[in-house]
Amino acid sequence: MIRFATAFLTIFIFMGFQQMKYVKTKVNDSITLSLPEGFRLLEKAEIDRKYVAAKAPLAAFTDAMSGTVDIGVNVAFSQWNPEDLEIMKSFYKSNIMGLYDEVRFITEEVVQIDDEKYAVFEFVSVVRDEEGTSFDQATTSKYTRIHYGIINRKTLLLNFTCPVSQQNMWAPVARHVLESVKIK
Repeated sequence: MIRFATAFLTIFIFMGFQQMKYVKTKVNDSITLSLPEGFRLLEKAEIDRKYVAAKAPLAAFTDAMSGTVDIGVNVAFSQWNPEDLEIMKSFYKSNIMGLYDEVRFITEEVVQIDDEKYAVFEFVSVVRDEEGTSFDQATTSKYTRIHYGIINRKTLLLNFTCPVSQQNMWAPVARHVLESVKIK
């Protein structure tokens, strides 16, 4: 038992110190991100299953190992002026709070990446299946980091989501990925 614990601890420490490798990924002609190596583009059927929304994301990626860590990129065609970022931030915070049974915000800020400003929300959400719509009537907890930017009067949405149990491992990666965005 001690050997197993020692081996597990050694692997855990080794993995913790291992440097995450990133791959510059072209989302479309205007947007690039640095994604963790091993992430793959979701196929349309996977997007339809994971993203219940009126408009499918421009692109969505997932980790190849478990498929539980997701990165999404979308453009909303609602019109905003760049000076309206604080109003937009308030609007999206309200939307986030309405989507989940519980939301615990970790970060709410405005950051500048290159020449663009983004409203940033980092939070843990809880959804309870109180109506019994899922097989196991489970409670789902997720860690999410979202960046909302106003680019050419449209909303650029970048999000990173993983199970809350993996938050400590993925939070620094989420920040790195979403702050790696390049807009032409």
